[in-house]
Amino acid sequence: MIRETLKLLFIDNCTMQEAAENLGINQSSMKDRLIMLQHMGYIRELCNNAGPKTSACCSCSAAAPTCTTGAGGFEGKAYQLTEKGERICCK
Repeated sequence: MIRETLKLLFIDNCTMQEAAENLGINQSSMKDRLIMLQHMGYIRELCNNAGPKTSACCSCSAAAPTCTTGAGGFEGKAYQLTEKGERICCK
C-alpha cells in the first residue's frame, strides 16, 4: 500500500483524485493515507497556500501532482518524498 501510493503520486505524477481512483478509495481515505505517510516519515508537507507565500514550492509545478484544489481538503498543500520515502518508492 505504501509503495503503490508513493509511486502513483511521485513517480507516475498522478493527481490526488487520480491516485485515489487508481487505489479504489475515496478522497477522505486518500487524505487519511497522506496524513499516515507524513506521520510515518515517508513524505513531508512543503507549504500551505492559506498563509503568505514565503516558499517557492507554493508556486512550483514540481509538486503539482500532490497539490489539488476542491473538496478534498488539500488546497495549497504540496508534499515531497523524504529520504525514507525515496528508499521505499524508488528501489
